[in-house]
Amino acid sequence: MREGRYSSRRLPVVSRWPGILTIIACLGCWIMGYAFSIGYPVYGEVSSTPLWNIICMALPGKAFTYFIGFILMALGALLLHRANLELRFIREKTLLPFILYILFISTNPDFLPLNATSLGTYCLILAMYELFSSYHSPEKVSKAFNTALLIGIGSLLWIHIIWFLPLFWYGMYTFRTFSLRGVIASLLGIGIIYWLLFGWNILFYNYQSFIIPFASLFKINLQGIGEWDLWQTITTLWIAGLTVVASFNIITHEFDDNLRTREYLFFLMFFAIWAFTLFFLYEQTSDELLEIACIPCSILLAHFFTVQKGKIVFWLFLLTPLLFLARFINYIWNFL
Repeated sequence: MREGRYSSRRLPVVSRWPGILTIIACLGCWIMGYAFSIGYPVYGEVSSTPLWNIICMALPGKAFTYFIGFILMALGALLLHRANLELRFIREKTLLPFILYILFISTNPDFLPLNATSLGTYCLILAMYELFSSYHSPEKVSKAFNTALLIGIGSLLWIHIIWFLPLFWYGMYTFRTFSLRGVIASLLGIGIIYWLLFGWNILFYNYQSFIIPFASLFKINLQGIGEWDLWQTITTLWIAGLTVVASFNIITHEFDDNLRTREYLFFLMFFAIWAFTLFFLYEQTSDELLEIACIPCSILLAHFFTVQKGKIVFWLFLLTPLLFLARFINYIWNFL
């Protein structure tokens, strides 16, 4: 009888306490992060793009930095929620993509308050929305241009985002929008950004904007799990493991969704694999790549927790915020 009670439960919607409490706890993480100045001041690195280093030096104060970081996270979560409502990744209306994305970003001290990929992540979510909205419309070459333009803008702050352009070409092929005109439009989209940057460099006789970022782009340094702390290992493997489970569920129940939704979800699965592969290849920028991986993982996990029922799924959902919040609390405890 108890099993029946759990199996009839849909997990969770905005009116349910787990989701509400998770959002409140995430807000608490930002407040505690601000109080203890986690991640502040924000510094650029030698391998960072010159634009990001300029932004780091221009940030006026802790309150403004935290405000911008929080707004970018919230806008990214809202855009994921809007994409889910319009493109129907999940059959039921749910705030879970919004909640999970906020959870993954807010509880990782390495993401607070702002880093080189905070704006890049937002650009990538916008690019993904442009790609999905061009479904089966190869004549919409402007969508390919916009997608690459957004990736190009993001690369001015974090150069490694360029590695996601081939992923979006694969998405164009998957969604039947791939064409020679589309590829040319995408190359023009990212090319116009660097053409303007090149003109700027010629004007001021300074080519560091090309030399430094692109040198780090091809510098591969494999990630070693043995170098992580315990909580980083637990939470990273947890989100990766749940993503594998969610992906397996989609594959084994693919005909539960319509063709369009299946193609969206399979692209997101490939997106997650792509992000985690780069995560293990680039140790020096692993935090940024893990933040990118939160985009597809939030949707895939939200799909799993929404469409699946049962006691095990229910407890998996409850354990997810508890583990990530425990990591943040452990960090604060050690910080003190």
